[in-house]
This record gives sequence, structure tokens and C-alpha cells, in this order.
Amino acid sequence: MQTVSSFRLAQLRDALVPAVRAAGRLVEALRAQGPRVDRKADDSPVTEADRAAEALLCDAIRALEPDAVIVGEEGVADGRVPPPAETFWLIDPLDGTRDFVAGRDGYTVNVALVHAGAPLLGLVGHPPSARLWAGGAGLGAFAEDAGGQRKAIRARPLGDRPRLLVSHSHLDRRTRAWAEAVPQAGRTAAGSSIKFCLLAAGEADAYPRYGPTSEWDTAAGDALLRGAGGITLGEGGRPLCYGKPGWRNGPFLALGDPSASLRLPPF
Repeated sequence: MQTVSSFRLAQLRDALVPAVRAAGRLVEALRAQGPRVDRKADDSPVTEADRAAEALLCDAIRALEPDAVIVGEEGVADGRVPPPAETFWLIDPLDGTRDFVAGRDGYTVNVALVHAGAPLLGLVGHPPSARLWAGGAGLGAFAEDAGGQRKAIRARPLGDRPRLLVSHSHLDRRTRAWAEAVPQAGRTAAGSSIKFCLLAAGEADAYPRYGPTSEWDTAAGDALLRGAGGITLGEGGRPLCYGKPGWRNGPFLALGDPSASLRLPPF
């Protein structure tokens, strides 16, 4: 795939919505049975739901593109590491596994398509509510409710009282200090890639993150946010790029209003 047209992205988006929803139903069914938790090499939790949802999503992508290069969180953890590629898929089948295990609802299903370092398409499903968000380059963005009704969404301009989003479980000292330096800012804690969805829907203004993340944690939400008119900035104030060594992100600042970086503290 040398280039990815908006028409093709829309085709892929619409073909994968049912798969993301099916993965969400599978996650909820396994949650109802009581999650069985294992530990990865880095001591992070993994459940049967993580693995089953990733397998379902991989099958759905390969049904559309048999030769697709897929980077899945659980596949990488198990040693299935694909070679570098200009175009590849990133899957986080259960972003927020800690919330899932703890019985909280801050977890999502995430699928993204990356081309030439940029996230072009992202789908984020929220299994507990059966809501879904999707968007990307040249596509705009929408939210879809449990009944399948779609509503176009758009990020909002930065106002005088910014609403900042922070992680439930990863609020480190530097992120807290940056948030406290924003005048008249309110703060909301949220889990997983839901933070990107809130920015894309115009319900918040910024999501600062200094702590480590992997590319599959951010790619789907980042593509959605860019489709809604926002941006995620990485080191040097440049748009966050993908396909880095080890698929690891550095610090980033996700913004609903790209010009907000001129009015907010240096990140």
C-alpha cells in the first residue's frame, strides 16, 4: 500500500466498526465470567480478554488485507514482532487492563492504521457502554452510540478555563506540575484512550502525558483526535510519530485546539 486514499480509509473504517464492536462484546462476556489474570515479562497484567480480542481484531484486518503488517500489544509481548513497514496496523485489544481487572469501566478496544509515521485511521470502542468513536485523516470524526446512531464530533477551541485530562493510574510528578501551571484549569481523571475521545468530542482541551506509553496505547485515539481537528505533539513540539524503536512513546501533549500550545505552559 503506497498511499492510502480517504476513500480507502472510509472503507476500512466502516468494515472494522463491526469487528471493534464484536471485540467489545467478547471482552464483556469474558469479564462476566471473572477475569483470569496473568503477568507479562514486564509485570503488567494480561487477561484472556486481551488475547481473545486481539485475535478477533487480527482476523478482521487480515480478512480485509491478507498481507497486512499488524503490531498487536499481546503479539509483541509473546514475541511476534513484525519487521518494520511503512504501513502497519496497531492494536491495543484492551487498553486499561488494570481498570478491567479492578471492575472499573475505564477500558477500551483500539485499532489504528499508520502510514509514513502518521496515524491515519483510528477506532476506539468502549465495551461497558457499547459506544464507539472513529476518525482519521480526511474523514472527520464521529461518535456512535450503542444503537449504532452516529454523530459527527469536533474538537473545541481553547477557552479561558481549560479542562485538562489526566490518567487515573499514571499521574506522575511532572504531569501534575504541568497541569498545576495552567491558569484556571479544571482537571478530570479518565482511563485509557477515552481521554482522546473526550478531546475529539469537544469535552476537554488537553491531555498531558510525561509517563511512558506504547504506540498502541495512543495511535487510535490520536488518529481520531486529528480527524476531529486536534493534534498530539511529541518531543520538540512536532506531531507524535509512529514506528519508533520498540513502539515506545516519549512525553506527549494531546490538544483539541492545535494553536493551544502557544497559550499553555511549555511542555
